[in-house]
Amino acid sequence: MDTDEFAGSKAQALLDAHVAYLAARLQGPAVQFELERRVDWVLADAARLRLGDVISEASIKQTAIDYAAHMRLGGGIPALVGDIAAAVYEHPVHEHTTLAELLPDREFEELLDKLLEMQRLREEVIHHSVSNPVFANLVAQLLYSGLRGYVAQGGRLAARVPGAGRALKIGRAVVDRASPRLGDALERGIRRYVARNTEAGIQASEAYLHDAIESEALRQAVLDFWDDHKHRSVASVRDVAGQLDIQELFVIGYEYWQRLRRTPIYREVIERGVEVFFDTYRDTTLVDLLDDIGVTRDMIVRDGMRFLPQVVDALRAEGLLEPALRRQLEDFYRSEAVDDILR
Repeated sequence: MDTDEFAGSKAQALLDAHVAYLAARLQGPAVQFELERRVDWVLADAARLRLGDVISEASIKQTAIDYAAHMRLGGGIPALVGDIAAAVYEHPVHEHTTLAELLPDREFEELLDKLLEMQRLREEVIHHSVSNPVFANLVAQLLYSGLRGYVAQGGRLAARVPGAGRALKIGRAVVDRASPRLGDALERGIRRYVARNTEAGIQASEAYLHDAIESEALRQAVLDFWDDHKHRSVASVRDVAGQLDIQELFVIGYEYWQRLRRTPIYREVIERGVEVFFDTYRDTTLVDLLDDIGVTRDMIVRDGMRFLPQVVDALRAEGLLEPALRRQLEDFYRSEAVDDILR
C-alpha cells in the first residue's frame, strides 16, 4: 500500500490505535505489570529449551574471541578507566576504612595457611630466588664484609684475650716492615675464600628458608605482623604508591593486555573455557542455567524496573517514544496481508 492509500485508511487508524495502546502501557504502574508478564513468558519458554537447542558451541567461541581478542577498543576507554582509577584513588572512604575491614582475621589466616601449604610452589620460588645472580652476589658481599670487618676489628677482639694484644702488635710490626703488596695479597685471599664458600652459603640459605617457612614460628611472625598493621587505614597503605604511579601501572598493564590478547595462548584458553562451559550446560534448560549462575526472576524484574521507566520517560519527554513504536509496527500495517483483511 503506497503512502497516499495508507493515509486515512483503516490500516492507518489501526496503527495509530496500536501505537497509542502500547505507549499507554509504558507509563505508571502498567510498566511493571508489562515487564513482569513478559519476563514470565520468556522464563516459561526458557524452561522448555536447552542450551544446545538454541545456540552452538562454535557461535559462543566465535563471539567470545571477537570481543576478547579481536575487538578494537577506542582511545576513550583507557582514558576513562584511568580517570576512574584516579577518582577511586582519591576517594575519602580510604581514610576511614581499615585493612581488617577488607580482610578479616579469619580470611587472612585461611589465605596464609593455604599459601604455606603450597609446598611445590614454595620450593620453586625459594630455589629460583637463591639461584639468582643477585642473591649470589648478596651472599658473597655479606661474607666478604664479615671477614673484612673481623680483620679490621682484630684489635678490639684481641684486647679481650690475655696476651693477644702483644701478639697482634708484633704481627702488625711484621706487616708494616713487609712489602706493601702483603695487604693486597690478604685482600685477594679473602676474595678467593669468599668465592669458594659462596655456593655453600647459598645452599645453606636455601635449606634455612625451607625450614623457616615450614616452621610454626614463621606463621606466627606473619600473624603478629598482621596484628600490628591490620588497623591501619587503606589510605596509609595506598600512599605508598602515588596517584601517578597507579596511573602509569595501569598504562603498562593495559599495553601488556593488548599484546597478550594477540597471542595464541590467549585464544586457546578462551576456547577451552567455552568448551568446558558448553559441555557442562549443553543439556541444561535455559532457566536452570540462569538459576545455576544465580539469576532469578525477581532480579530480572528489579533490574528492569531500575532502567526501563527512566528510558521510557526520556523517550516520551523528547517526543521519541511513539515514533519508535510506530517504526516497529508500520511495515506490518502497510503490508498486503493487512490490506487484504481490511478490504
